[in-house]
Amino acid sequence: MRVEAKWWKKLDDGKVECYLCPVSCKLKEGSVGSCGVRANVGGKLYTFTYGSLISAAIDPVEKKPLFHFLPGHRTLTIATPGCNLHCKGCQNWEISQVPKGEVFKNRFYDETFVPPEVIVEKAIEHGCESISYSYSDPTIFAEYMIDVARLAKEKGLKNIMVTAGYINPEPLEEIDKYMDAYSIDLKFFDDKAYREYSKGRLEPVLETIKYAFNKGKWVELTTLLVPKYLTEEQIKKIAEWIGSELAPWVPWHLSRFFPHYKALDLPPTPVEDLMKAYKIGKDAGLEYVFVGNLFGNDYESTYCPKCGNVVIGRQGYYITEINLEDGKCKNCGYEIKGIWKK
Repeated sequence: MRVEAKWWKKLDDGKVECYLCPVSCKLKEGSVGSCGVRANVGGKLYTFTYGSLISAAIDPVEKKPLFHFLPGHRTLTIATPGCNLHCKGCQNWEISQVPKGEVFKNRFYDETFVPPEVIVEKAIEHGCESISYSYSDPTIFAEYMIDVARLAKEKGLKNIMVTAGYINPEPLEEIDKYMDAYSIDLKFFDDKAYREYSKGRLEPVLETIKYAFNKGKWVELTTLLVPKYLTEEQIKKIAEWIGSELAPWVPWHLSRFFPHYKALDLPPTPVEDLMKAYKIGKDAGLEYVFVGNLFGNDYESTYCPKCGNVVIGRQGYYITEINLEDGKCKNCGYEIKGIWKK
């Protein structure tokens, strides 16, 4: 559904500037932003996908991935079309990469409108403890996300933002009022790689991560190991940055890349590269490093940093055992950082 957007200003000659994200699109009348879902109509900026669900599913929270945030609970995950980044290997490209001008001619966006209160009702009806905003990047449906999240919070539900973190401080500050946890992609540690692979920049992502962490919200990071673009040197820098700028206990998910969309020429991440990255993280002093998108590996579980015992056993997205007592390892009493109780 088309509604007037927040976070924009008028320019000369009927143009507008969107400042939702660092792309900062300057749009003349009839032009569509980089995200594909915001446009200048009559000298005002509109979002065309308010409440226009393109995907909704009930997931285990581990799928976000969030491993230390109320483990094993069900989360209702929603998305609308569009994205402000353009990753070559996007696995959700069919919903994230909206062709320019599509918003003006596709009635789908009005026909699929779901009011915020319905989302919250469905989450409660299906026994979900949280609502997650994901699949595309929720930055581009920030107005809708805020409205849903506000109602969810009133009903005692948690809110989770799964994002690439490419957002400006002002909208992030408003969104953060309602968020309980973030799963943030830290794709690279190099501006050149960000530009070439995603058409983004590194610094705004780092600022988003630091903001969420410093506000006391639960944060977990994910890095997709994209061959050719993500180097071993970058992996070392990411690990060091997490330990020094955040904390050694911030969970870091290393995810195996598989070719999609415009990155079909790249191979899947070699398993040995995943193991090497895992070792880099542990050698940097990070306590909770995980390997994902690799079937049947031993690096999906949470191990106690002190005694090495399994404190949360996992197979894929599912919990096999929990050996925690009041947030501490049952075996040795070491405090395991996380959100364990509502």
